[in-house]
This record gives sequence, C-alpha cells and structure tokens, in this order.
Amino acid sequence: MRATDHAELTWYEATAKRGPPEPALAGAISADVCVIGGGLAGLTAALELARRGKQVVLLEAKRLSWAASGRNGGFVSNGFAQGLDAIAQRVGKDATRHLYELSRFGTEYVRREISDSDPTIQMGEGWLTAMRHEGADRLRSLRDRLVRDYGVSWQYLDRMETQAHMASDRYFQSVYDPTAFHMHPLRYGLLLAGKAKALGVRIFENTAARALAEAGPDHLVRTEGGEVRAGQIVLAVSALDLTLHRLTGRSLLPVATYVAVTAPMTQSAIAPGRALSDTRRAGNYFRCIDEGRILWGGAITTKVSEPARLAEVMRRDMVETFPQLAAVRMEYAWAGLMAYALHKMPLIGGDGRGLWWATGFGGHGMNTTAMAGILLARAIAGGDDEYRRFAAFSPRWAGGPLGRVGVQASYWWMQLRDRLDEARSRRKP
Repeated sequence: MRATDHAELTWYEATAKRGPPEPALAGAISADVCVIGGGLAGLTAALELARRGKQVVLLEAKRLSWAASGRNGGFVSNGFAQGLDAIAQRVGKDATRHLYELSRFGTEYVRREISDSDPTIQMGEGWLTAMRHEGADRLRSLRDRLVRDYGVSWQYLDRMETQAHMASDRYFQSVYDPTAFHMHPLRYGLLLAGKAKALGVRIFENTAARALAEAGPDHLVRTEGGEVRAGQIVLAVSALDLTLHRLTGRSLLPVATYVAVTAPMTQSAIAPGRALSDTRRAGNYFRCIDEGRILWGGAITTKVSEPARLAEVMRRDMVETFPQLAAVRMEYAWAGLMAYALHKMPLIGGDGRGLWWATGFGGHGMNTTAMAGILLARAIAGGDDEYRRFAAFSPRWAGGPLGRVGVQASYWWMQLRDRLDEARSRRKP
C-alpha cells in the first residue's frame, strides 16, 4: 500500500468511524443560535450552548472536523501559538497569567470530555520538545522564567535524557511538559458531535453558509438550500472561508503544514507514549501511533496547494533526522490548512449585535478551540464577559496577498537561521 493509494484519505479518516453524513439543510428553520463551522471550536460552542439550554443549529460546509480540526498532529497542551513572553510584552504579566490559565482550562476540558466518554481517543501522555543545537543554559533559563512567571510545568532534560526518547544526534537538550497529551483529533471531533446531537443540536453537513444578513433583532444565514433565522450567530470557519465575515476574514492568513504516517513497523528511534517535537522556528512534530506507525509532521508554508510527491518529501525529512529509518515507507500523507492572525493569537469576540467569532488558532488549536467555544457559550447563554480578555488581540488587516508574501519570506528566514544554528553546533568538538 502506498501513500498515493489513499488520495485524500488521512490516517485519521481511515481509523475513525464516521457513519453516513448528516443531511444538508433544506428549507427555512430557526434556532436560538446558529453555529457556522463544524470544526472543534464550532462543535464545542454548540455542545456547551446546548448544555446551557439553548436551541442550536450547526452548519458545516463539508463533513464534521474534515479540515484542520481532524487532520492535525493531535498534540494537546497549554498555551497559544504565540509565546508567553511575547504576549506579556503586549498585555503585561498579570493579563498573560490569566490567558494562560484559560488555555490550561481548555486542555483539561478536552482531557475530561475524552476521559468521561471514550478514553481510547487519548493516545499518550506528555510532550517533549528538543533543541536541534546546543543551548542548555538558554533552555534552562527559559524554563525557569516560565515556571516562575506563569506556572508552566516544564521539566528540563539534558542531552542524554533527551536522546533516550529520540535517538538522533541532531537533538540536544529538551523540556518535557507532563500536562500535555496526544490523541486522535478526528475521533474527538466526532465525539463532541455525538454529544451535541444527544442534547438536541441540529447538525447539517454539506451545507455552506453563503451569506449573512440582519433581520430585525435576528440574523439570517442563507445556504444553497435554505436559511436559518437565529438571534445569535457563532462564526467558526478558520481559514476555509475568508469572505463570509469581512472583519475576521481579512485578518487571517492561511498557512499550510504537512503530515505523513508510516507503514506499521518495529523501531527504536522514537520512544512510544510521548508527543515529540523540536524547537526549530518551523519545526517537526512526531509521535508513535497505532501498529508501531510514526506520525511525522512539519513544514510551514503559505502555499496552500499540496506539493507533488508529498509522502516522499516527508519521508526524506524524517530520515534526515533519523537515518536508521531509511527503509521506512509512508502510507499516508496530507496537508492541513491553519489560520494565523498577525499577532498569532486567536480571534475571540463579538460585535455586540449577536454576531460572534472564534477563529485564527494558529496551529495551536486543540486546547484553544475548546477554550473559545466555552467562552462564547458562557457569553451568549449567561452574559459572561471573560472572552473580553482577548480584546487586545482583536481582528486587524493581515495585508492580503502582500501579507502572505511577507509571512512566507519570514518562514524562509527562520529556516535559514535554524540551519545556521544547527551547523554551528555540529562544528563544535
């Protein structure tokens, strides 16, 4: 079996039980809240709104969790795409501590939902992040500062301890986060959908929202086959639709990353049970999954089309780091599209007239989608205003096509700096 045999099929799709699609919307219906987008943010918002007694309709343009929500690396951890020190430069340490606690709440929400319903969705505990160049003093200093200032739970590992988990001379020191875990993201998304349906959420797949309009005190969401009238709208479409809502759409840059999964095997290069990654500015992330397979992810680009021979590109990337895996072949390979705001923080907010948004999770969405869905559900159902902690990270124009050019150039520059750092470390005796 070769990667090309699967076409668009991801390993997640091959190992999840979707069942038949939900019906497409036909005709006019009404609800308290209409959620647009069936990824993890939209599903969490719908579930939490239903738990608070709201009548909810959810519209998904294709299948539930078919995009980034169901094809990512599956790593769940506290924090955001933006680093805590950079966040603090913008809002101060006290506000950053509050934001970090919200992100921690998102992690524990995901853990609890899985534990309460289907523990087999979780695939391992802990996340080890290793440096690809010598940097013991710098890494210890970073760990100490984040533990002191924000309550981060990192543990420092020296080079020997690091290589016990990832047997490659490319890796030096690392930090280990025992509060993180990894899982099957598509099965988690389908779990949320099942819980939401059990509470009365009406889910429509293959139903793209085409237009939004205000209708007196309510909103209308028009689709190809019908419309939804609702007092509140939650937009959770990420980078997949940048035109439906201009304010958030023009504030996001679509960024692609790639994932591949090997054939089943026995190997000793990568230890099982942990999520693993490196500190490259555009780094690799990997983990052992079922049947001894390795899931290998990496590369960041604003080019949204999938490159030719993606499986082979990813295999070469893996073998460069782990030469002992040279005989391994990839069975699956796919691309995933993320949405980044320029400040690398999620866009969570509302317009004060019943329109809400949760988007721009920037490749760190497994915990922050949960956090965002809960914050908006609390705001809509109970008037809670904790979502306003993200007001400092409001939508702002990302530069359109010129913004994409600038981001791509910055990624190339980061990759060059990574290679220079690594080359210097290899030259040292």
